[in-house]
Amino acid sequence: MPGRRSSMSPPQNVTPADQEFLALLVHRGYLTRDDALGILRSAAEAGLEAALGAATGWDAAKRAYMRRTKGLSEPEIPGYRTEAQLGVGGTSEVFAARRLQDNRKVALKILRPKLALDPPAVRRFLEEAKLLQRLEHAAIVRGRRIFKFMGTYVLEMDFVKGRTLEEVLADGETFDEDAALSIIVQVARALDHMRAEGVVHRDLKPGNLMVDEKGEVRLIDLGFAGPGMSGRVDAETTLGTPAYLSPEQARGDASLDSRADIYSLGATLYHLVVGRLPFEGADDAEIMRKQVLEGLNGAALKGGGISPSLHYFIEKMMAKDRDVRYSTPAELAEDVEAHRSRQRDLA
Repeated sequence: MPGRRSSMSPPQNVTPADQEFLALLVHRGYLTRDDALGILRSAAEAGLEAALGAATGWDAAKRAYMRRTKGLSEPEIPGYRTEAQLGVGGTSEVFAARRLQDNRKVALKILRPKLALDPPAVRRFLEEAKLLQRLEHAAIVRGRRIFKFMGTYVLEMDFVKGRTLEEVLADGETFDEDAALSIIVQVARALDHMRAEGVVHRDLKPGNLMVDEKGEVRLIDLGFAGPGMSGRVDAETTLGTPAYLSPEQARGDASLDSRADIYSLGATLYHLVVGRLPFEGADDAEIMRKQVLEGLNGAALKGGGISPSLHYFIEKMMAKDRDVRYSTPAELAEDVEAHRSRQRDLA
């Protein structure tokens, strides 16, 4: 019976450290809970190492590696000296590292082990890696090398020093108008470069944008990027983050173009200057409904001390009808830069 099996006591020859190791392997996605219980039963006679090897096919060296690196959560990768963890996402973990051949600081993005067995997840990771290798732009982090290691996939990227905009906002900080518009121009230029390459980002948000002390911005994640809505897992899946999603993307429109990214950039601009999201709700479904049906709260914008020009940019970028938005990110960048230039002349 499942209940009886789940409450089984571990064999006497399985130490508490062994139990923690098995639990970690389950958490990291190398084993299912049933796998771990089966290994415990086998360990009563064969010992944990033999039972784990039989269940996974791992030799003694790999088992030792998995223990030492805590299931790759503290990775040791040939050719690199891994330093601090930089971030954890739904699909991957990112670590700062040094390349041993030249001591260059890089970032290593590692696909979560449990997703390395999921073909759509692997496909998206590899597509992102190839895009980051191909796209050459000052505001897009550069991918350098893709390789497979210990059953999962690793992307070496340029190291970017700074904080994501999401981290800045989480600290309760907002941006003044000129700083926010500087960010918008930089990202719009990057988006236009992607547009020229036939790529729609599809998940633009503060968490995917890193800013350094000089105010220079880098797009650090292209996990859902591609032409139109290609890469969708199935007909019921809408890629992107609901709080920043364009109405057409929320509806599952298959003909996405860069105007969807302009909407998401507008939602990001709103968040940067107001300090909260343009649409909030109890769950993702409610937020997506508001993205499709509700207009922006003009009172909230006026109450936040937003200038008429900034109000105009946000309204135009986040127009429900994409034909009302800027036609390209380049057009957006030029309009915003002209405004900033006029403001500097008046100062």
